[in-house]
Amino acid sequence: MIEPTISVIIAAYKVETYLHKCVDSILAQTYKNLELILVDDGSPDSCGAICDDYAKKDDRVKVVHKANGGQSTARNAALDIAQGDYIGFIDGDDWIEPVMYQSLLDVSFKEDADIVQCGWYKVETDGTKECPFSEPFKEVYTSERGLDELIQSQGGHLNTSVCCKLFKRDIAQKYRFSPVRAYEDDEYIFKTVSEATRIVCIDTPYYNYLNREGSTMTATFNLNKIALVTIQSNICELLRKRYPERYPEVQKILCSKQFYILHSLLRHSEIDENGIHAKELFDSLMTSYGSYMQNSQMGRNKLVLWLMKYMPSFVWKKVLDIRFKKT
Repeated sequence: MIEPTISVIIAAYKVETYLHKCVDSILAQTYKNLELILVDDGSPDSCGAICDDYAKKDDRVKVVHKANGGQSTARNAALDIAQGDYIGFIDGDDWIEPVMYQSLLDVSFKEDADIVQCGWYKVETDGTKECPFSEPFKEVYTSERGLDELIQSQGGHLNTSVCCKLFKRDIAQKYRFSPVRAYEDDEYIFKTVSEATRIVCIDTPYYNYLNREGSTMTATFNLNKIALVTIQSNICELLRKRYPERYPEVQKILCSKQFYILHSLLRHSEIDENGIHAKELFDSLMTSYGSYMQNSQMGRNKLVLWLMKYMPSFVWKKVLDIRFKKT
């Protein structure tokens, strides 16, 4: 039997301090039939040179150098050349346990799973680590049940990170990441789960996620986070076609995220020159007003929408302040 190849994709940008540990953990996997694709996303530090050094030492390593475009475009460049029967993604500041890919591959074979997800450790910069799951489990999902859990997003086992997962090639290669600089995993996971017949989550923590300052998701509010609205809009469009009975719920989530980003832009007006992005978001909400008001699941959002349409701005701005006072 020919062993399947696993293509592992790393987008490298300003992670020179962490990249060696990350790459070493992949090359040291007990499963050896790997193709490691390192994408230097125009990193201004030594990431590019580090990638090239690994390619010289191990013929399983391929390197792509490209102008900076964000993690999405870097991953897409790797997907364009990936030859593996399976695809995995690792962030350049994280690392994995030696048996991760062998274990995920075994589960995929045994369960005939299109996507397999393992557990993970959240690692602080002082070295302390914590696993979010205290009880052992194995969850098997159909596509629709997986989408249900992603929509609910309330502490279930299936999550929207690509990094603790192994995808069959035909699932992973069907889609590309939207060219945004935040939240790109969310849309990609919704799309791949929508295509999968069987998804399996196991509790064993094989992935180590470094919770460091300066990473995309821990950074304070910036314009990149407007992508939250773009991604949720794309998820809405996907589910409108794929799973229409859940569309009203995800449309409500979109509206709420638009409120959140609008409030954040108003609070951080210094980064929104002339209020251009806030105005675009307000106009988008008003364009969707009729559709939103017809949504029976919209709840209190309807009141905020009505205030935005018919009352002075200081009224609805105050309501948003109250709603998001803890953020």
